[in-house]
Amino acid sequence: MKQESNNHTSQIQQYDVVIIGAGPAGLAAACRLAQLRKDNPISICVLEKSNTIGGHIISGALFETRALDELFPDWQQTDCPVTTAITDTTTHWLISEKHTLPLPQSVTQQTLDTHSCYVISLGLFCRWLAKQALQLNVDIFTGVSIDTIIYGTHPICDKKNISLDELVSYEKNGTKYVAGVKTKASGMNKHGESTDDYKESVSFHARYTILAEGSRGYLGKDVIHRFKLNQHSQSQHYALGIKEVWEIPQQQHQTGKVVHTLGWPLNESHSTGSGFMYHLDDNKIAVGLITDLDYRNPYMSPFHEFQRLKHHPLWASVLQGGTRISYGAHAITKGGLASLPKQAFPGGVIVGCDAGTLNNNNVKGCHTAMKSGMLAAATIYTELTNNESYTEPLYQTLFESSWLYTELSQTRNTAANTHHFGQIPGYIANYIEQQYFDGELPWTLPHSIADRTALLTTTQTQPIYYQKPDGKLSFDIASSVALANISYRKNQANHLLLHNSNLPIEQHFNYFNEPSLRYCPAGVFTITEQENKKIFKIDASKCLHCKVCDIKDPSINISWIPPEGGSGPNYSGM
Repeated sequence: MKQESNNHTSQIQQYDVVIIGAGPAGLAAACRLAQLRKDNPISICVLEKSNTIGGHIISGALFETRALDELFPDWQQTDCPVTTAITDTTTHWLISEKHTLPLPQSVTQQTLDTHSCYVISLGLFCRWLAKQALQLNVDIFTGVSIDTIIYGTHPICDKKNISLDELVSYEKNGTKYVAGVKTKASGMNKHGESTDDYKESVSFHARYTILAEGSRGYLGKDVIHRFKLNQHSQSQHYALGIKEVWEIPQQQHQTGKVVHTLGWPLNESHSTGSGFMYHLDDNKIAVGLITDLDYRNPYMSPFHEFQRLKHHPLWASVLQGGTRISYGAHAITKGGLASLPKQAFPGGVIVGCDAGTLNNNNVKGCHTAMKSGMLAAATIYTELTNNESYTEPLYQTLFESSWLYTELSQTRNTAANTHHFGQIPGYIANYIEQQYFDGELPWTLPHSIADRTALLTTTQTQPIYYQKPDGKLSFDIASSVALANISYRKNQANHLLLHNSNLPIEQHFNYFNEPSLRYCPAGVFTITEQENKKIFKIDASKCLHCKVCDIKDPSINISWIPPEGGSGPNYSGM
């Protein structure tokens, strides 16, 4: 892997294809494109904002090998870290803080199928994928944060026989095509002044750009807006995934065992989501809580709900006597096919969780992200071999003829069923749809209310009071964030933009008791008092890059933008 140099001979780098993000979608795209090019002189690079591959990667993760089998058929003969096959799967409805109801496997296998799947560390898997990409002569730059998309402002001179309709379409969009990206200058202080560590931005020009930033990608948001890629889609929907890795006593460990839980504690606030316990190798276990971000009670804290969950006897019996090793959190794009934007645009494709290719029904998104990247690579390769540049790849045609589209189509109502009917009736509806109709019902349920608009006011809800953590099973936010190995250069500009500094106190506090104090899993936002006046504060040095503030703020008043390259969490094996 390369790190961006302080002494570029040129501030412009030219590639045929630039890929933003070294997650499963971006790296699979790079590998497939490199395989297809063979002896063709197609240059490819991947830009990753973390200093290390996998440093910003966090996922459960259950892994289905379908896309990997296509990409590297001999992966089992390599050192690929996909080794822990799932040996047992159970799902439990937690009735209360003490009681549980195991759900029959005949029901759960239709909605949480883990047959022929593995439990993996997605971060370690991405490191392996990066190694394969390097062996295929793909350039990978780490510690590179992207500031802006480079948009072409002239007619597409490389495209032959461009139609009048295409030109009119480009003009209506206000921009004609994506022509690459520009990195973020570093070494600036919070006032925008250069310091002794200043490093200029670099422009990566590309004939095609693949956006694979993960959930709620900064560049993806811009491209979707500029090209109106979501004009025929329902609102996108998200969840917050919070994860810890523990080392537990050997007698409580069962390699390959998978446990999912529904119900308590989220159901007490009429919220939805699910818990998970995935037994890894070496007496390690990944545990976490996924909270749907269309929750309504502004007093609800996903972090504290997760701490409560670990005290349930089903969980405590596994974790007691163990040691917590790591902690992290990230948004999950879960709207499904109905919320999926058009993925191709003039000059590139948006893939993976940046677009929203998760199979929400099976809680698996790694294989679908990889497949979307591989499809993007195939369509862009076709454009390049036809000597095209900056055109809109024919991704949609290939996508709709793939198993990825079939899989997403069959599960397109999963999120909407839960939203409309609640968790238990929604679960039953999903079971019926999969068991008896194979996901082929002739309708798509509407689910168009944005997550940020779901909050009720404090006068419509009851406060929630959380007990102090015991330091054995449950913990506070400060000690949790310390396990994420967060690193930011001091005095850099705030990457959490507050658009109206008066809103949190003058409106949000009165209506919602300022929800950012609870939805953030890192304690970034606080309210203090100075001279009898409430002050809203942001400590961006704690930020995990989960993006929830960018999603759940009821007034769209907080925007996440990339900090300097290499900033943020430094996950290991998450």
